[in-house]
Amino acid sequence: MKSLSLAVLLLIASSSLTSAGMNANLNSAIANMCEKLKTCAFQQMGINASSKQTPTATAINNSVNQACALIKADFTSAATTNTQKRKAIACVSSVTKKTCSELSQPNAPSPSACKGFQSFKRAK
Repeated sequence: MKSLSLAVLLLIASSSLTSAGMNANLNSAIANMCEKLKTCAFQQMGINASSKQTPTATAINNSVNQACALIKADFTSAATTNTQKRKAIACVSSVTKKTCSELSQPNAPSPSACKGFQSFKRAK
């Protein structure tokens, strides 16, 4: 009986570690996407690395940080299982792979990997 209890405990522990690792992967993917969005916003506004302390750069940085907080909250609430988290990571990674030009297109379709995530639904 002890070996069965130990096996169950190990299974629960490994599941918890897998979930924690998946959360870390999702958080990392979101952070990468947010850095890409900041880079694109700075590029679009003509702000280079040496002038990121200007009021305009600070405003852009704050806006992107707020948007990313909302996106992170959306994914956190929508992706509760490891399967959903993998889909969320695929979605965020597909956005990160896009060029700044692609990301700035107002009517560009959301990546197919993002289907079902509120942050990537287009207003009708």
